[in-house]
This record gives sequence, structure tokens and C-alpha cells, in this order.
Amino acid sequence: MKKSIFVALLILFHFFASGNDSDFITNYSITEGNDTISFIRIAKDNVEKPTIIFCQGSLPVPVVINSQGEKWVSALSNFDFFSHLDRYHYVIISMPNIPICVDEEKLNNRYEYTPKGNYVEEYRQNDYLEKYVERGNAVLKFLRQQEWVKKNKIITVGHSQGSFVALKLGLQNVDIHAVGCLSFNILGRYSQFILKQRNAVRYGIITDSIAQKNIDEKYEWWQNVCRDTTEFETGNTKRTWRSFSRPFVDDIVNLKMPVYVAFGTEDDGASMCDLLPLFFELKGKHDYKIHAFIGCGHNFEQILPDGKSDYENMHWQDVMDEFIDWCEKTDLY
Repeated sequence: MKKSIFVALLILFHFFASGNDSDFITNYSITEGNDTISFIRIAKDNVEKPTIIFCQGSLPVPVVINSQGEKWVSALSNFDFFSHLDRYHYVIISMPNIPICVDEEKLNNRYEYTPKGNYVEEYRQNDYLEKYVERGNAVLKFLRQQEWVKKNKIITVGHSQGSFVALKLGLQNVDIHAVGCLSFNILGRYSQFILKQRNAVRYGIITDSIAQKNIDEKYEWWQNVCRDTTEFETGNTKRTWRSFSRPFVDDIVNLKMPVYVAFGTEDDGASMCDLLPLFFELKGKHDYKIHAFIGCGHNFEQILPDGKSDYENMHWQDVMDEFIDWCEKTDLY
């Protein structure tokens, strides 16, 4: 069975799900302070293997969605992760205060868990970068104690918002052996709104004067986020916006382990990844790979001549296969 879903925040996301993944899923729950952290392992067996922590992007989407008895992993449904399970275990941590598995009919049309029509308040308050890193560190501590984890072969990789989390975990855990940043924005989340306006001028979509008007309005909104203590009543909090909207250049060049970066050239937020080799070389860091997927958008989908996304032509499989192949060809193994 194949299923296509669309969810959006700032940009459009697309997932593919196939079959029932439940036979390969093991649920875990640990406590860190007042926080209960739920996560899953996807594996064929309990043999000691390298373990990939996949950090999902934004939105309160459950890790597992139950669709009429078929359970599928939303965060990995863009590619055939089963093809990697002979050599790897996958671990995915739930979003804060979001159930790890939810029936499809309890989700909105963007597959978000919003039982009262808006984000769960506890999720809103815990939806910031430092909290995700704190939760990731707790899971890493747990993983290092498991016999099925090859301790010197733990890898973090994240998409979009998750790339910031994967990066920070790499900074704080020098025993992580590789970091993958997919659709990574080196200037942080909010910068994409400014970049999008200028790019729209280059493509003839809007005029310079309209772009400047839009940018000035976005500056005004951002000033409100940074200066006004009055909190938003719904949606993302100001703390969320600030935590994910800072520059991440210094962080990524200071990673002690190899780093892989993949992005679509039509992704406004990730376009600055073209500059990363300049910063890496200035820092003297040479264990990196940058792959620009030509003509692709935020989810590695091909962008059609009219600017629309072709979700029937995605390159997620190419990205993950290349990332794993690159890890195995470096000095990691």
C-alpha cells in the first residue's frame, strides 16, 4: 500500500509510506528530569550494528502513524530504509509531548497532532532547539548502554529543523562518528523568508519594490519576535523562532567528526550551503562532503519549469544511500 501526504510549515513537505512497518519497530521510553522521552528503534534484529539517529523536521507529526491497522514511520517514509537494516539500526525520537503513535483519523489534514485544533500547549513550550538537544543527549546516553549499539559507530542525521539538532548533538558528543545535515540553512530558519524575496525578483515573479516592501514587513515581524515579551497565543512561540533562527556556520565548521551536507538548489533556505566549503577550508576542516541536488526543492523533489514541486520525482533515496555509502568510505570504519 502506498500513501502520499502533505504537511506544511514555511515550506511544503512530502512523505511516502509503504507497507506495515510495525514488525520492525521497538518502542522505548526514558525519563530525564520531568521529561518523558519516547523513541523508536527500527531494526531487523538485536545484532550489534552502527546506529543512525534520524532527527525529524518541524511540526508535531507523530513518529508512527496508524492507518487502519497499518503502522508506518512518517519520518523515514521518504525512502526505503528497509534496504539499510541489514547493516544499521535506526532510532527516531518523538517530538516533545506528542504521542509516538497516533491513529490517522486523530490527525489534521497536515498529519499534525492537534487534538483541540491547535498545537498542544506543552509541545509549544518545549519546541525549541535546546530542548531537542537535551532530549537527544538523554537518548544517546541510553544507546551507549545497549548491546545492540556499536558504540563507536553512532551517526546523527537530520532534515530541515532536524539538521540543527543533529549538528548540535555532534558538537556536544565527540564520540559521534558522522553528522548529516540535509536541507540545512546555515543562517537559521527565518533567513529563508528574506532570501525567498530576492530570489523571487531574480525569477521575475515579483518586482524589486514589492520584494523590498515584503522584506521590510518581515523585519518588522522579526523585531517583534526579538523585542516584545508578549507571547503568541497559537502556533510557534517566539522562543521557538529565536532558537532555530541563529547562524549555524561556526557550529558546523567546529565539528570534530566528518560532516555530510545535501540540499536542493531550488530550496531558498538551503542555498547558502554553497558557501560551506569556503568556511570549512578556512577552518582547516577537510572531512566533509557537499552535494547540491540540481533543480530540487526542500524535500529533494524536482522543481518543474512552472516552479511547482514534482513529488513523483524525489531524490531522498539517492541522498540517504549516498550518505551511508560516504560514511562507510571515510575513516569511520
